[in-house]
Amino acid sequence: MNNKKFLSKLVLLFVGSLSSAFAQLDGPQFPDLSEVEIPVFDGVPLAGEISAVSFDLTMAQGLTSPKLTGTGTVSATAFDVFQDEALLVDFDGDMNFSASAIKTGSIVRLTGAKTTIDPLSVSGSGTLYNSETEQYEDVTVSSVKGAFAFKSLHVDLDNGTIGGGVDKIAAGTLKISGYVTELGASSGGTVSAKYGTEDFPELDFPAENIIYPEITLDDLITTSKGVVTGTAVGTFGGYDDVSFSVKGRRSLKTGISTLTLTGTGSGKGVNATLNLDDDGQISGTKNALTVLGYKLKF
Repeated sequence: MNNKKFLSKLVLLFVGSLSSAFAQLDGPQFPDLSEVEIPVFDGVPLAGEISAVSFDLTMAQGLTSPKLTGTGTVSATAFDVFQDEALLVDFDGDMNFSASAIKTGSIVRLTGAKTTIDPLSVSGSGTLYNSETEQYEDVTVSSVKGAFAFKSLHVDLDNGTIGGGVDKIAAGTLKISGYVTELGASSGGTVSAKYGTEDFPELDFPAENIIYPEITLDDLITTSKGVVTGTAVGTFGGYDDVSFSVKGRRSLKTGISTLTLTGTGSGKGVNATLNLDDDGQISGTKNALTVLGYKLKF
């Protein structure tokens, strides 16, 4: 090879090397995640009614847990235990909620959704018909055990609604314990009150509970072999920011850097896989984010 050709090839290699070096991901990057829609159930109310029993609760959702929880109250007015007016009771107590949220497109299905009565929190009163005396006697309600399980419960993010449509509460049974007030606890017993399937009404899902994540990649370093390291910070609505460690590799063929973000400290369990071009923006469709119990792909 003559000197002229050798120098020409050397210049091309040098320029190519510089182009690769300057294009790689170094320093802070701010990928656009504005298309990633995340529904947050924390603080969202949920209320329903089964026969003469109603419940009202507020859902809770942790940053790293796949489970929804919640607390609230249950109340009954003139609940007809045997459906013949022989035993009518009023009672109040506390309830707990549990479910798992699975997001598919603009629909979130709350699988295993159930509200469970705390039996020790219940107090109440009522009347019991005495067939021998043909008189009503006052009763004291000491406990109610049972749960209202949803056959289906969904959220339509496009319409901003919870429930409605085909969503229903399944048929079930409440175990009601009490005693004739005048005779005291020695006259106590437990009876079963069955209830049928109930349609669940359509409720509002607040628009402000749909958030969009923000991830800032800091201190990125790409080696000459394409290995990328660094740190990142994620912001997810009103939750505490999540710190990530970042590892990945840049493809010399495509120029795409595939990064794995692993949550640290209190954010352990929040993870992401991001494919970024040399401008630090999302590339392709094989991107993922695990947060608030969701496994989101985009």
